[in-house]
Amino acid sequence: MKKLGILGGMGPLCTAMFYQKLVKNTKASKDQDHIPTVIISDPQIPDRTEAILTGKNEEILLKNIKKDLENLEQQGVSNIAIPCNTMHYYYDTFKDYTSVNIINMVEKTLLYCKEKNAKNIAVLGTLATMNCGIYEKYATHIGIKIIPMEEKVKNFTMDTIYQIKETNETSNQEFLDMVENLKNTKVDAIILACTELSLIDDISTYDFVIDAMDVLSYEAIKKSGFEIKE
Repeated sequence: MKKLGILGGMGPLCTAMFYQKLVKNTKASKDQDHIPTVIISDPQIPDRTEAILTGKNEEILLKNIKKDLENLEQQGVSNIAIPCNTMHYYYDTFKDYTSVNIINMVEKTLLYCKEKNAKNIAVLGTLATMNCGIYEKYATHIGIKIIPMEEKVKNFTMDTIYQIKETNETSNQEFLDMVENLKNTKVDAIILACTELSLIDDISTYDFVIDAMDVLSYEAIKKSGFEIKE
């Protein structure tokens, strides 16, 4: 049995959803069958997209993350999950901040796509995730092709993410319609590569949608020595 660390707050509602997924996806019949978990929700971490695209507050972001990762290590966690796709832009840097294993949400999601024989993938996330090669970095050696998105798709997705952060409103038929239309553009699957998008009502009903937050929960369960609920 291994203790899991969760570094969240990006955003807070997503962190709550991730822990819910962790609990629901763990095979358990009583409290004691669940994963011992330490959650740090740090919503004071500066905006990830702004830091990556403009450099604004990047130094503060990295300083805060280093402190949070060190805190989790001091609390004896064996693995760390960061339910924020955009933050994985700094994954290699974070590995220098702690000796604890950080689960690579991006790489694991692409490997999951490969298992499902989905090779032509649309990635929907923040502008930083879609424009800065966060998924492309791992896709080539895994054998996955990331299909570039049109600017209107990128901008609408970004607007949707920030709207959810601002309002906590998760009903969005227009976004669901866009996802359906994207499936008709010869993609095998669509990755929800921002945890805010995972919150959208009914998004999980599409069998061609792969939620990176789901994949992260599966990996966290396995790494902690527990079983995934069938």
